[in-house]
Amino acid sequence: MTGKRLGLLSVTGALFALFLTACGADPTATPAPTATPPPEATAAPTPDAAALFEIEWAALIAAAQAEGEIVMTFGGSAGRNYRPIVEVWGEKFGVTPIMATGSGSAHVNRVLSEQIAGRYLVDIMYGGASSVNTRMIPANALDPVAPLLIHPEVIDQSLWFGGRHWYADPEQKYIFTFAASASPMTLGMRYNTDLVTPEDVEGFTSVYDFLDPKWKGQIVSLAPGSGGAGGTYYTAFVHPGIGTDWIDGFLSPELDVTFVDDRRFIADGVAKGKFAMAIGSALRDLDALGELGAPIKPLLKNLKEGGVLSASSSLDLMTIVTKRPNPNASKLWANWWLSKEGQTLMHTLVEVDPDPTLRLDITDFGVTPKEFLRVEGQSYFFFDTDPELTAKRSEAAAYAAAVYAANR
Repeated sequence: MTGKRLGLLSVTGALFALFLTACGADPTATPAPTATPPPEATAAPTPDAAALFEIEWAALIAAAQAEGEIVMTFGGSAGRNYRPIVEVWGEKFGVTPIMATGSGSAHVNRVLSEQIAGRYLVDIMYGGASSVNTRMIPANALDPVAPLLIHPEVIDQSLWFGGRHWYADPEQKYIFTFAASASPMTLGMRYNTDLVTPEDVEGFTSVYDFLDPKWKGQIVSLAPGSGGAGGTYYTAFVHPGIGTDWIDGFLSPELDVTFVDDRRFIADGVAKGKFAMAIGSALRDLDALGELGAPIKPLLKNLKEGGVLSASSSLDLMTIVTKRPNPNASKLWANWWLSKEGQTLMHTLVEVDPDPTLRLDITDFGVTPKEFLRVEGQSYFFFDTDPELTAKRSEAAAYAAAVYAANR
């Protein structure tokens, strides 16, 4: 009886197993617990660009403070103009600025002589484009500026005139142009109002009118090759409506222009009536005397040669010296100087009229004369930054020097 029951149970169990198999179940498997879906993974937060910049900026400040100082040269009026801003920067970041002022050409001589001797003592230079293009760049004395720029306000080129950064060298990387004055194409002519009448001013329709024989012996100018003189001859050389004919006439014995190397002599000569006008020379000194009551005015009249942006002076151009002693302090300075804060102070914390910054987000131009500001919608020649034209700067200087020497 027992065997029959066991057999019956075995048969029943087998039939039950077959039933379960037919239904897709494994009668011998241990039931698996129901899995709880894991919570969705939360990605680690990624620092945004602003936060990353703040970290980099703080590290740069600390590195600059560790260096302790920065050495800068300022040619022409940039020394007295920018000294208060340099002092503000030094206090803000805890770095001691060392400034050397004087002639831009003298600074170029100094730096090149030091580098030949294997000494690299200067970080940043502000000076005219002529000496930099003809002497410093060929001597590999400078580093490109762009690789040092990290500040969001600086590298965003939409914040700059023309939607780009501007350079005053053919390779477009060594002489950063941060400011430029807008003016009619008059080659920087300033005149004595006692000697040049309103009728004379009315009669000026072209820069070629400056070559009228009536002005023989009454014009003073920096000699070709003098620091700051190159811009006049370069502009005339590359301008499609001026050219070498004007240079030949201006340097000819027939016009009898007085050529000197002394800006003070030029300013005093025009102010005291020794000369009727100055061309492309000592513009800041002449304008300063005019503001003090001297009978001096700039020729602010649209001539047929059009409008121009001018940026060849030490007030407008910055270069970075190679193998500089304070690389972090110089990087900090360059980025801060080109930022909105730095360029605003360039206008509001100065004694001499600065040229208008090429930044588009500056609203306070301080003491900059309104006639130097760009006019919305007006087109300008910008000879100081066009790479095809700046490549001719050395050629222009050589041409003017040769004509000058031939006539002396």
